[in-house]
Amino acid sequence: MTTIRKADQKDLPAVLEIINQAKRYFASQKIPQWQTGYPDEIDIQEDLDRDGGYVAVENHEVVGYCFIKVMTDHNYDVIEGQWLNDQPYAVMHRTCIHDSCKGQGIAGMFIETACGLCDNVRADTHEKNASMRKMLENHGFIACGTVYMEDGTPRIGYQKIRKGGN
Repeated sequence: MTTIRKADQKDLPAVLEIINQAKRYFASQKIPQWQTGYPDEIDIQEDLDRDGGYVAVENHEVVGYCFIKVMTDHNYDVIEGQWLNDQPYAVMHRTCIHDSCKGQGIAGMFIETACGLCDNVRADTHEKNASMRKMLENHGFIACGTVYMEDGTPRIGYQKIRKGGN
């Protein structure tokens, strides 16, 4: 059975391996996301320091990672399009699942965790990341427009409003 829990320092090596698997997958699919070093150990350490890192664990092994936190993401301040609302939101970033566990609903478990923190959840992904886009859309996220990361690269901004939320 897979469970989601807060990540801690001992999870760092497993999280980095899963991120490196995702980077290799993106490269093999010619998706330019995560091909410039980001995310790396410093990024994940910052996630842990901000108390926003979550891991999926199955049989005592880390099989997925996601940063989830109720916060304002300044990359989302400007959107070419329109967010569904301007209420406080949780962000989901750096979602990645171990190659051996893809397609088992683990990303959906991270979404449920985010929805448990806030009725509004925002995420973004590269337009060529079809698997992430499909997963978000299958879980009720709406593509709201284009947002730009600090380095200027465009991403599709998604938002989900949990039923009963505003």
